[in-house]
Amino acid sequence: MSNLKNILSLILFSIFLISYLLKLLILYKKNHIKGNVLAKGNKRSMIHYTELFVKTTTFVWGAAWFTFSLAESYIVTLVGEHFNHPAIHFIGVGVVTLGCSIFIQAMIAMRTSWRVGIDKSTVTKLITHGIYKFSRNAAFVGFDLMFLGLYLMYPNSLTLIIFFLNIVAIHLLILQEEQHLKSVFGDEYIQYCNNTPRYILF
Repeated sequence: MSNLKNILSLILFSIFLISYLLKLLILYKKNHIKGNVLAKGNKRSMIHYTELFVKTTTFVWGAAWFTFSLAESYIVTLVGEHFNHPAIHFIGVGVVTLGCSIFIQAMIAMRTSWRVGIDKSTVTKLITHGIYKFSRNAAFVGFDLMFLGLYLMYPNSLTLIIFFLNIVAIHLLILQEEQHLKSVFGDEYIQYCNNTPRYILF
């Protein structure tokens, strides 16, 4: 069962990484847009450090996900585990699958407005259709689910810390993005905020 979990985990990691890189490649090749602006360019220090925080925590999350998928038994001997319930581990696989699916739908819905980080150099369209009818931060909801899923698949102190740090980092980035979007789209964005939750139900 553990081998099946690790195989599924590695497949999901590959789907996530390939879809993310493919989106960046398509944006650059077809539209000459540099989609990854995380901690890049001239930005206020608060935005820069928030994005640097996100960049660091998500890299650690991705590295942990990949490493656990390949060498769970070895790493568990180093960090231990909080519990060993196969049913919960496979619920974690399901949570990651849902999160990855939401993330991919969000990238598709954003089209050429997709950015990783706050882009102050170009003006994009405010996307409110598709999955963004249900959440103003659909891609981040997908990320949060994948952070949680990693812990459920590999429950230990390391993945728990990674989960909490990434939740905090993403929330701080959302707060910065909201200020940016208000300054760019004004009343249109405020109306969108009034009609659509920040996450899913809140």
